[in-house]
Amino acid sequence: MTIETRSLTKAYPLKTALKDVSILLEEGKIHALVGENGAGKSTLANLIAGSLVPSSGTILIDGREAAFSCAADALARNIVLVRQRPLLSESLSAWENIILKTPADGKRSGFRPGSFFLKAPSDELMQLKDFWCPALNLKAKVRDLGGNMRFYISLIGSLMRRPVCLILDEPSAFLSVEERRILYEKLRDYASGGMNVIVITHSYSEAVSYPDSISLLKDGQLVRQFMSREEYKAYYQASASASGTVQDTRQAVPAYTHPGSGAGRPCLRLEGASVRSRNKPALLNATLTACYGEITAVTGVKEAAMETLEDLLTGLEDEKENGLFSFTDCSGKEEELQLSSKKLSASFIRNRKGAVVPSDKTFRASNPGLSILQMLSVYEKKEADREALARRLAAQADITIDLHESCAALSGGMLQRLILARELSTSPDFLILCNPMHGLDIDSQGRLCRQLEQLAAQGKAILLLGAEDFPLSLCSRVYSLESGMTRLVFSREAA
Repeated sequence: MTIETRSLTKAYPLKTALKDVSILLEEGKIHALVGENGAGKSTLANLIAGSLVPSSGTILIDGREAAFSCAADALARNIVLVRQRPLLSESLSAWENIILKTPADGKRSGFRPGSFFLKAPSDELMQLKDFWCPALNLKAKVRDLGGNMRFYISLIGSLMRRPVCLILDEPSAFLSVEERRILYEKLRDYASGGMNVIVITHSYSEAVSYPDSISLLKDGQLVRQFMSREEYKAYYQASASASGTVQDTRQAVPAYTHPGSGAGRPCLRLEGASVRSRNKPALLNATLTACYGEITAVTGVKEAAMETLEDLLTGLEDEKENGLFSFTDCSGKEEELQLSSKKLSASFIRNRKGAVVPSDKTFRASNPGLSILQMLSVYEKKEADREALARRLAAQADITIDLHESCAALSGGMLQRLILARELSTSPDFLILCNPMHGLDIDSQGRLCRQLEQLAAQGKAILLLGAEDFPLSLCSRVYSLESGMTRLVFSREAA
C-alpha cells in the first residue's frame, strides 16, 4: 500500500495544525515523521489513520482517492495506528486487552465468541508475542505493567489485524536504547515483506539510523521530504551549523567548568542496596553518592535493574530491601536508614525538599484523565491560586495550550517539560530525574541541560537515573548499572 497526501490541511478555530502537506509514503519502506513538539506529526498520522477528518486536501491509497470519516474506515483499509499512550483497560490482563483490539470473530486471539470462557491464546498471537516481546506475561494485569509492556500489548493487538500500513506514534518513548534497536530491526523485517511502516519520532539519532525516508515538519508545514537518511543528515548538519543550533545533545552546553555551591558535600548516599523483586530485575549491590552542587548520573538499561533502583530511591519499592540509605540536608544534619526498615518512602523524599520526575510520566507523574490545570496545580493547596500557578508553569515550560484540556492531549515532550516545571516550583534542594531526555526534541534537550547546569551551580543536588542522550561532560560522577550492580566509571574529584 502506497499512501500519498496532497495539500492536506487540518484547521481548528484558533489554530491550523497542518497546512498544505504533500508527501509520498511508498510500500515496503520505513518512513519517519520528524519535527519539534507541535510540528504537526501526530496530526498528519491521525489524518492518515482516519482519527481526524481533514479540512481540505486529499489522501490517496495506491493512486486512488480515499475519504475516511472515522478510524473504522481506515481500519477497513488495513491502516492501523499504535498510539504513544495506548488506551488499555487497567483491570484486564494483557491477553484480554489484545482480544479487545482483535477483529470481532475472535479466532485470531483465541477468544470464543458467545462464551464466557477464553480458550488458550491462538498460535498467531503467541508467535507475535514471542517475536516482539517474549518477556510479556499475557496473564499480567495491565495496571502492573510498565510503559514498554503497554506499548507491546497495543502493538501486538494492532498486528493481529494484519495491517498493510502500520503507524507508530513515538514508539521508542518507553524503550531503552537496545529495545529501540531491536524494534527497528523487526520493523525492517515487516517492511521487507511489503508493509508500509510510518514512525513518528523526535529523535535525530533514530532518524539518521533506521528509516528509508524522512519528512521534516515545522509549525504544521512540510519543510522537506528526504528520500534517504544521508540526505537528511547532511541537511540537518548544514542547517544547524548555519544557525548555530545544537547538532547533538552532547554539544548542547559548554563542557563542565566548575562545581556549584557546596560541591562535594553528600546529599544522598546508597550503600550495598539490594532488592529481590518478583516482577522486575533484581538489584544486587548498588552503591552511589549524589552531592550538592553537582550532577550525578547512573547509566544503564531497564534490564540492568534501573526500574528497581528508581523505585527504591523514590520510596516506591514494596519488596524486601537491604542496605543503607543516608540523607544530609543543607544544614549538615544527617539521617541514616536501614532499607529493611521500609522508612524510605515517597513522603520521606518530599518532606526533605526533594523533587522527583519518574520515568513513567504518563501514570506516575500525571494521568491522562486529569486536566492540565489539575496536574500542574497538585501542590497548590489554595483553590483560588491554582489557575494562576498553572498558567505561570505553562509559560515557564514555553507551552501554549488550554489548561482545561486533558493531559492526554499533550505530546510526550510537552508533558515532560510541564512536569519538570511543576517539580521545580517546589524550590527543591535535590532532584531525582529518571530518563529526563525521553520525549524531548533536541532543542528541548539542550534547554534542559542548561537548566540543570544552572541548578547545580545554585547548589542543588541532581541525580539522573538513566542518562541516555545526556552530555556526561556535565556530570561530576557517572555510575554504570550492570546486572543489578553499580560501578563508578568516572569521578571528577578523583580525576
